[in-house]
Amino acid sequence: MVIEIIVSVLLFLFFLPIKSNFMFYINLLANKGALAVQILTKSVVQDKFKIASGQVTTKNNFNKEKTIDLSQEDRTVIFLQNFVNDICHKIIIDNTFIGVEVGKKDDAMTTAILSGSILMIIDLLFAQLYTRKSGANYNVDTEPLFCQNKIVLSAQMELYTNVFDIVFSFLKSNLKTIKRVREIKKLQKLEEVDEPAQC
Repeated sequence: MVIEIIVSVLLFLFFLPIKSNFMFYINLLANKGALAVQILTKSVVQDKFKIASGQVTTKNNFNKEKTIDLSQEDRTVIFLQNFVNDICHKIIIDNTFIGVEVGKKDDAMTTAILSGSILMIIDLLFAQLYTRKSGANYNVDTEPLFCQNKIVLSAQMELYTNVFDIVFSFLKSNLKTIKRVREIKKLQKLEEVDEPAQC
């Protein structure tokens, strides 16, 4: 009887929705930003990043750096694409706050156009989310800056998913990534064989 109770509790916890917070910040003019993921009250990701020469360099709280090549052949990029595509269908988005700071120094018209365009893009994106997910509420705070050049986006989202969906998407994405990496290696070998010998 005790074993049945333990198994039932574990299964309940396995499928119980878990709240997580996703926070993102990017300075588009400086090509740098930060992201953080918090599950319940524990921070699981807290990295700063910089984009340069087709690569993303991340640095965590322990100053450990990692470089990701943004090319389609990079293993990390392939995994992230698969994981995000799979998990997005299983996540419930509750609340989202988006902050926008945009400005073109001494050019009020350009500042207004940029601010309005970014706001329109955000509305279009969330219009798509509303059609796919219920409860995708969002607030946008725009701040036009008329005395400096700046384009900064920040976002904070409350998400709900469960352990089963996370584990399943993680394993599925890993298998897809392994398959894709093998295909890329085969293509590279074929290209090397087909290359004409240089005199």
